[in-house]
Amino acid sequence: MLLVPPTLVLLWLTGLFSVALLGGGGWLVWEWYDNWAAHLPANPRYLIWGALLLAVSLLGSPLVTLFLGRKPRPGEAPMSAPAGATVHQIVRPDGTRLHAESFGPEGAPVLLFTHGWGLSSAEWFYACEHLGKRYRLLTWDLRGLGQSKGPDDHRYDLERMAGDLNAVLALAGDTPAVLCGHSIGGMTTLTFCRLFPEALGSRVAGLVLTQTTYTNPVRTAPGAPLNRFLQEPLLRPLCHLTVWLSPLVRVMSALSALNGSMALMNHLLQFKGQETRQQLGFTTALLLRASPAVVARGMLAMLAYEASDVLPTIGVPTLVIAASSDRATLPEASAYLQRHVPGAEALLLRPAGHMGLIEHHEVWAQAVDHFATRCFESARPQGRPDIDVP
Repeated sequence: MLLVPPTLVLLWLTGLFSVALLGGGGWLVWEWYDNWAAHLPANPRYLIWGALLLAVSLLGSPLVTLFLGRKPRPGEAPMSAPAGATVHQIVRPDGTRLHAESFGPEGAPVLLFTHGWGLSSAEWFYACEHLGKRYRLLTWDLRGLGQSKGPDDHRYDLERMAGDLNAVLALAGDTPAVLCGHSIGGMTTLTFCRLFPEALGSRVAGLVLTQTTYTNPVRTAPGAPLNRFLQEPLLRPLCHLTVWLSPLVRVMSALSALNGSMALMNHLLQFKGQETRQQLGFTTALLLRASPAVVARGMLAMLAYEASDVLPTIGVPTLVIAASSDRATLPEASAYLQRHVPGAEALLLRPAGHMGLIEHHEVWAQAVDHFATRCFESARPQGRPDIDVP
């Protein structure tokens, strides 16, 4: 799943269920074997049910993915990390080492992509596929995720991530870029706008905010009143517990991936039934690679996030993209963004969940393409040669 603080409860519940499933299967098989070895009556039901539970615990994921996901469309390319990139390594003052990649023709207009929490820049597979020939694309792994190394002091606040974004933006040189952020990527982008307002209109030609929020995501997730009530007594302590028990949580997550419960939760919470089997499997695999300690520290940072004050000051074209059935960030958060960012445009993906940019990648990419084209046309300096927009 794409991770916001309330989903951590579900991650723990799924992990504990996975441990119980494996342990229960092992106990039943052991009970049968113990009686058989002692020449006592051995109930064959113990063996049958134990073997079944062990099989589901260790081999259930392919069956769950096969049952849940739709068949790929004919000719659809297998999802993988985009190939053919130029790799950039950026070292930050706090020891963070950012992994960034660039795609597409040099000199083309620049789109800079910031992915969602718990994933990596591989999330932008379809963006590279659809837009890589028309634009120069910059992607990067947020600190501690993907191939980026986390900071020495383990701080993951949004202000530092915005500073990371500013460092990646420097790769665009003198060419203005459109910043595209998904989920925490949008939160990072809005924090960047607050910290670096001078960049808007000069280094930044526009913003694409995909299924993101303007405030602590606990307040804009389903069940917001209950989430707010549970934030201090449950969600915050659970984040700290996840950091302390990170190796155990990683084992539980691996078991959840093997038995298919992680894919099931991903399907129910992040999609709206429009995803293919490979899309579901791909995003689930990305989530599995994330360090639980990094994920939890990022969630703690989200609890302190607030960007509502910067929205009226944003003076560049902005496209806000929402999903009709987003169970991580309610569409109302996107509606708030559209109302408070001057002149913001809106697009609603339907039916779609929090990974709507993958479920409806053609629609998403077409909207970003049209919007970016207008941004770069309006950003052409007067009295200078036009920027070449294919």
